[in-house]
Amino acid sequence: MNEKLLTGLLATALICGGCGSDDNDNDDNGGEITPPPVADTIDAGEALAINLTLAEFDGETGTLNFALKDDAGLAITNAKDYRIVYFGFPDSTTASSKAKAWKHWHVTQSYLCDSAEGDCQGVLTETDKGQYSFDATDLNWDANTAPGSVKEYKVGIEIKGAKATNELVLLPST
Repeated sequence: MNEKLLTGLLATALICGGCGSDDNDNDDNGGEITPPPVADTIDAGEALAINLTLAEFDGETGTLNFALKDDAGLAITNAKDYRIVYFGFPDSTTASSKAKAWKHWHVTQSYLCDSAEGDCQGVLTETDKGQYSFDATDLNWDANTAPGSVKEYKVGIEIKGAKATNELVLLPST
């Protein structure tokens, strides 16, 4: 190849490589570099742990408000699959004429959701990042017991992710 042609090509490459640079290392933010945003949420399908904190539980209506976080404290979003079981008990401070049985009975009502099958009972709503409310549609404490006999309420909430499920604990009404 011609030595003059090669020298000309190298000179052109060097000149063009320097174009567009103003030797100003400052960016448009007054010299401060903005770091990328830090993730504060994780999808329920990716969470390796699910921790539930009950904020509110109205036993009579079944209304629930709770928060979901993983072990790193990230808010868990897009939770869809669940099993929620409501328990109703008689008043534990009231005496009964049936000495052996009265404190042992309870009634339950379950709500399940398998989003893959599209079969969900009740309504789970994400109200904010990692914050959820649940509406127990058709909850009827008098359906399987004497009207008005249920006085104490508890709930078990299980949220299912693709990689983790929270520990199921029986929680009293707030």
